[in-house]
Amino acid sequence: MYASRLFAGTLILALVTACGGGGSSNPAPVPTTSPSPVASTTPGSPTAYDCPSSDTVAAARTGGLAPRGDAVAHGPRKPARVTSALSGLLEVTYDLRTLSASRSALAARESTVAATLVRELDFPRTGLATRILNVAPARVASATAALRLEPGVKSVTQAGPGRSPLAVTTPYFPDDPYFTGFQTTVAPAAGATAPPATYLVPPYEESANVPGQWNMHAIGLQNAFAYSQANNGSGITNANAIGSSAVKIAIIDTGVDTTHPELAGKVPYQRCFITNPSGTQSTSTFVTDQDGHGTDVAGIAAAATNNALGFTAAGGNSVIYAYRVLPTPDDNCLNPSTTDVQCQAESPDIASAILDAIAENVNVISISLGSSVSSSNSNGCNSAGVDGDSTEGNAIAEAIAANIVVVASAGNSGTAGVNAPACDAGVIAAGATSLADGQVNGTGTAGGSAAAPTEYVASYSDYGTPGAAVRNAAAWGIVAPGGDPNPQVSDDPDDLHWIEDIYTTTPLDANYGSLPCGSDYPNDSASGTQDCRVLIAGTSMSAPTVAGAAALILAVNPSYQSAAKMKSLLCTTADDIGDGKEGCGRLNVYRAMATALGDPTLP
Repeated sequence: MYASRLFAGTLILALVTACGGGGSSNPAPVPTTSPSPVASTTPGSPTAYDCPSSDTVAAARTGGLAPRGDAVAHGPRKPARVTSALSGLLEVTYDLRTLSASRSALAARESTVAATLVRELDFPRTGLATRILNVAPARVASATAALRLEPGVKSVTQAGPGRSPLAVTTPYFPDDPYFTGFQTTVAPAAGATAPPATYLVPPYEESANVPGQWNMHAIGLQNAFAYSQANNGSGITNANAIGSSAVKIAIIDTGVDTTHPELAGKVPYQRCFITNPSGTQSTSTFVTDQDGHGTDVAGIAAAATNNALGFTAAGGNSVIYAYRVLPTPDDNCLNPSTTDVQCQAESPDIASAILDAIAENVNVISISLGSSVSSSNSNGCNSAGVDGDSTEGNAIAEAIAANIVVVASAGNSGTAGVNAPACDAGVIAAGATSLADGQVNGTGTAGGSAAAPTEYVASYSDYGTPGAAVRNAAAWGIVAPGGDPNPQVSDDPDDLHWIEDIYTTTPLDANYGSLPCGSDYPNDSASGTQDCRVLIAGTSMSAPTVAGAAALILAVNPSYQSAAKMKSLLCTTADDIGDGKEGCGRLNVYRAMATALGDPTLP
């Protein structure tokens, strides 16, 4: 299957405070149809498929700074079945040895069915190669039948449906204010009897009204980090427990804003692969992100930690190998039901990024892209965990064979069955959790309370079979925080229903965020530096959380450098949140770190 991927069901509330939201004075309703375009790249424009030539956009975009809660709300980007931009092509998977021995003869046979070679991708670790062929639509059926009879051919599939973009006694808190918790020093207003609201209370260091990183505290990151400090109470100290720059996380997404103050210096490597509708692939060494999705994912995995600004990352000091595989978006991409091919990633580009990441010896690959779900069609995997898209599936298998840990979003359809590539054999699928704190959330009910929030699998999160196999690596996957806002309002005001992290400083237009970035939450930065940020939700946020945790473990114990070993560790140390859709449980990086370091007193 030669298919495309959209985002893995990300729901965006707004570019809050720092990024504004177009300067609207009232919350905008969640769109149910395609938004009206505003001064953006024309849908289908050839230039949209050109890889960036620099880290900046062509022209500066400015906009009013919206007060908190008055920004543009974007609808959920759920997986949708759409037609691939490359539906005129075939992908033929060969046995690599047979192909190498008789390449010219096989190429001649391809030409007899009027097929011309577009690209070849070799997968030496799995002994396969995929040749992508251009065939006239009228000859697709006959060419497919003929090619299947050729020696060494494993499969022939046609382009089709698209794919959519998861014992320490003294915890250690880096000085990143959204992680540490806010404690205002602002004096009370005249006549007031108390200072402004703050929140510096465990276990989440955040409340419904004061932002923070409940998601990182839920997985015990402050206790995992504590092993990097002397006198942490465990008797074990390892400086790399806060991450290591020797560990590389590949982010395959819309690109990464390498100029963001939380990412500057954290991205030593960039590559872009974008294929246009005619099958021509553009490449470059720049990954400028005009959407924001990839920047947010990168920030969750490996934003600068302990820099007295913004956020702490699950991977701590790990570094990012950034890959852009999506075209420049248009405003249709904000619509969850769009069939605009400009909002899709093509499988040869995803495969190219994976193969490049393998060549660069990355440790972890994080993919927050996915497809519609089916156990029998090319949007998902078969019962053996074989991806319906052979180009992508072969690349994933090659990465697994190279002992790279691959994490992918489970998907956001809220149904049984996990998206591809999360359903591929060896991949760690990441579903999403959220907090119920007494306010109506994505489930439509108000469980838990403000004083004692409870964690549950988010209403939109896809899940596998069996739904739960707690602390068992045979489970379909693992869950990690992803948020679950109330869909009945365009601007859910409850911070505990969202994941808050960084966003791009180079948005396409005001619908994606306004510039310049403005003032942040109180005490965010003593230096005055501001960071663009967003409230967002989806399994797209869960995957980099798990990927970052894996990178953190590898920094202290490289023996877990394999997909199977890492999944076993993360699953056997997960928390049981009592939800039938939780897979092997909710990620607990503290317990995983303790196990990896050999702490005899496990939390």
